[in-house]
Amino acid sequence: MNDQPTTPSPDADAYLDPEDDVTPVRGTRFPITLSEPNSRQDSAAKPSGSGAKPSGPGAKPDAAAQQGGAAPSGASASSQVGSQAPSGAAAPATAGTTQGPASSQGAQAGDQAASSQAGTAAPALESPQPRTREQLRAVLGLPSRLPSRVVTRNGWIATVVTTLIAAFTRLWNLGSPREIMFDETYYVKDAYSIWHLGYEGTWAQNANASFVRGNFSTLSPEASFVVHPPLGKWLIATGMELTGPASSWGWRLAVALAGIATVFLLCRLVWRLFPSPLLVGLAGLFLAIDGVGITESRIGLLDGFIGLFALAAVYCIVRDRQSQRERIARLLEGTAVGALAPKAGWRPWMISAGVLLGCACSVKWSGLYLLATIGIMTVIWDGTALRAVKAKVWKLETLVSRGWGNFMRLVPVAGVTYLLSWFGWFMNPSAYKHGWAAAERAAGRGSWLPDSIADFIEYHRAIYKFHVGLSTPHSYMAKPSGWLLQMRPTSFYWQSNDTLGADAYQCDTRNCVRAITSIGNIPIWWAAFVAVFVVVAYVALKRDWRGWVVLAGYIGLYLPWFMYWDRTIFTFYTVAFVPFVVLALTVALGWGIGLLDGDGVVTAGSGGSAGSGSAGATGSAGAARADAAGTDTSDGDVSGDVATKETNAQGDLKDKLGAYLGGGQVLGKDYEPSMFMGLILTGIIALAAVVFAFLWWPIWTAQVVDYNFWLWHMLFRSWI
Repeated sequence: MNDQPTTPSPDADAYLDPEDDVTPVRGTRFPITLSEPNSRQDSAAKPSGSGAKPSGPGAKPDAAAQQGGAAPSGASASSQVGSQAPSGAAAPATAGTTQGPASSQGAQAGDQAASSQAGTAAPALESPQPRTREQLRAVLGLPSRLPSRVVTRNGWIATVVTTLIAAFTRLWNLGSPREIMFDETYYVKDAYSIWHLGYEGTWAQNANASFVRGNFSTLSPEASFVVHPPLGKWLIATGMELTGPASSWGWRLAVALAGIATVFLLCRLVWRLFPSPLLVGLAGLFLAIDGVGITESRIGLLDGFIGLFALAAVYCIVRDRQSQRERIARLLEGTAVGALAPKAGWRPWMISAGVLLGCACSVKWSGLYLLATIGIMTVIWDGTALRAVKAKVWKLETLVSRGWGNFMRLVPVAGVTYLLSWFGWFMNPSAYKHGWAAAERAAGRGSWLPDSIADFIEYHRAIYKFHVGLSTPHSYMAKPSGWLLQMRPTSFYWQSNDTLGADAYQCDTRNCVRAITSIGNIPIWWAAFVAVFVVVAYVALKRDWRGWVVLAGYIGLYLPWFMYWDRTIFTFYTVAFVPFVVLALTVALGWGIGLLDGDGVVTAGSGGSAGSGSAGATGSAGAARADAAGTDTSDGDVSGDVATKETNAQGDLKDKLGAYLGGGQVLGKDYEPSMFMGLILTGIIALAAVVFAFLWWPIWTAQVVDYNFWLWHMLFRSWI
């Protein structure tokens, strides 16, 4: 028989890993193969025309075998778990061999290989025999192969194109309006102060007009009480110094670059999770044309920096997960079940995540909740990895060694990063709260701490008291329950006919307005609201760790705001987790299309590194099947030639689809109606998002429009 051994569902904790792009998921069939071999190696490893039917007693021979087709002459007793075929499989026998004792031996060997891969747990891992690296990689959910060169190239093309779109939407006419808008009155002026004084000084009343004209003489060295850490203001100040502090373009440059970088980073994170050019392009496009991302990348606020640092930290944690599982497979190679878990090592990706989370906290304290979320998630990931390889006392190792180690790589590193962001405050004795400890000691209430440390702690007590007690009513305050539906967006800028001056006559009527309202792209946000529940269902049904990457953004950056229900908070805070909103929608659409299930690593495409693509393999396989069946494929046999051409055409189509769609089971089986519906739904949402972005573009970019035009765009009374 030419039957190929089936590959089992992985162990309960053998989740996917993104490093080599996408890997098997619990409950799926992996690795997923195309209808025909994808490379010369595959063609050599499997007899032409072999199916993917499980071998064993009662298995029916395929059509070629029934007609005297080829059968493998033997197979290796030890097969690689998670590979396409048993690594030791012998070359197929010559066509025309009949079923006999030799064939039975081949079937026996195939059954033995299949048994090493089938079942709820890999038998090799239950035995005292040494385990191979391939076996360990399989149960750890590591990929068996890489995407082809053409698929990888298309993934990069999707990344670059959407990043360029983001650059246009964020940099075009960035300096308009040349006025201090909304909370720029705090952050832009504080940025100038912190660059020139080292701390936030005090500005005179009504200093905005003179600041816009380039007159900074209204700045006083007297320290001012500010309630956010300094890193975001240092970044804004850097952009101001590059272009000149009087340039409104410079006020917003750093924030705009952060918004562009966020789109790029989201694309690469999607590629790490799901190596699909289509999903990469969708995620990048959605974020590039979202109204929240656009408006808050064009104004000197702090929250966009949190979104960048948070997303970068999650990317590093995903890379750390891959790196650790590769390390476990490498160090446990040749060991039996119950071996001691290897040491975690240095883990530079986790340390990098700690630095980035410290940077997020150095912009606003809201980054603390994501730090806690990621810390818990890493411990769970480490525990499931050690359990999958059946390491000795894996529970104790997870909770004590790995848990403590992860804590030290994240929390202290983030803490040191946070302290370093305050270097300007520590170096300037005129900064706010300096001298407080000395005054307390003079009054007989001295602390045993050094004065600078005591002053620093007291400053933070004042900041905390301000945050928890902030309840001043504001016209655009909004409860977090309405954020995901964009029920109350924030108005950043408004000028009517009376205050527009010369710009009042840029529209066709005399009733003109100029506004910036952070209305999210409604087709994206509303679809993402449903997508969150789809992701939860996906995690529950598939037990796919990648879904938790999406939910981590919501848990760490959105849900904590419900604890501050009575505080004065705004919808524009959503820019910190809008990448995860887009990611949730991308995952839901990818699941509907069929791009998330299975091995997910598509090697189709003639440009693949494996040499010939699936089209060539398909053609050769089709010819081999015809030859095995005794069909004459010479020029005189027109029907055989037509069949071969049709097979080649099908292979070419699958190549093209594989190159642009990417991972999952889409190319591993016939299309189902649900897949077509998923593609149609994806197209509808993407088209609706593009149309919405085009129509609301003037509202996002402070263009002078007719008042009735603006009013038509305010779809709900709560938007006004």
